Amino acid sequence: MALYVPLSRRRRNATIVAVAMLIAGLIAGFVVGRSTSVTPSERASEVRSEGDTLGTRLEALTIEYEQAVKGTGDTIQGGVLDALDIFDTDLDQLIDQAPWLGQTQIDTIHHASVEVRQAAEDAVSTDDFASIADTSAKVVRSTFGA
Repeated sequence: MALYVPLSRRRRNATIVAVAMLIAGLIAGFVVGRSTSVTPSERASEVRSEGDTLGTRLEALTIEYEQAVKGTGDTIQGGVLDALDIFDTDLDQLIDQAPWLGQTQIDTIHHASVEVRQAAEDAVSTDDFASIADTSAKVVRSTFGA
């Protein structure tokens, strides 16, 4: 035998279930959102790490440059200048992730990259290139706090 449940009670029960599900969904969304969000200190740590990596990439160009000058590797264009193009793109992306950098700091980093490029284009000695690349790497690292 079927029980008669008044329409008002069915609506009330449906409303209670809907509100309970809404609250449960909001709580679950809040917990998931908080656990997956990146904190400012985590973002700064990532930027420092990437800045260190970019500095290392500048220093590694000395190997490519030396091989290009000796004729045992790529050309200066293929080994150094093309790598600097990629470096500049990655540098711009990293600068976008570091909104705390001022325009003077950004200009200093770009100037350091231009100095390495100019040294490669001018075909300076390997020692001079290594010195310029090392100085530029230090500028990148210090600017990003690595």
